[in-house]
Amino acid sequence: MSNDNEIDAIRQKKMADMINKNIVPLPEDVINIESVDHFNKLVNDHGDSLIIVDFWAQWCGPCKAFGPHFEALQKEYLKAGKNVIFSKLNVDNHQPIAQQFQVSGIPTTLFIKGKKLVHRQVGMAPKAQFAQIIESVLKKIE
Repeated sequence: MSNDNEIDAIRQKKMADMINKNIVPLPEDVINIESVDHFNKLVNDHGDSLIIVDFWAQWCGPCKAFGPHFEALQKEYLKAGKNVIFSKLNVDNHQPIAQQFQVSGIPTTLFIKGKKLVHRQVGMAPKAQFAQIIESVLKKIE
């Protein structure tokens, strides 16, 4: 059996195991939250994952500066196989969710695990500092 065939067989077995256990695979990209229902489904379907939600707006300069760092970290954590989901929520389009979490300034990043808010980061952090925050939260929730 060639390496490619072995890898394909392993992937198929993993997918079958996930389907049998009702495990939803981690998203490949940053998720843009489209509605309250979409947000609730994300939180409900991925209760075992750390969900990071970036609250932002189109007109927010610091939000625009933070976006590329957030997306780069998502790729790094996905590649490393970490159980972390990165999502973005436009506060202008989804004010009820922002109000639910009392987001009054942006950028604000919320960390949710098992339907509970476990950490709140207000303001923009440089990429390396934000990665340290993620690692700190991951250690805290283990």
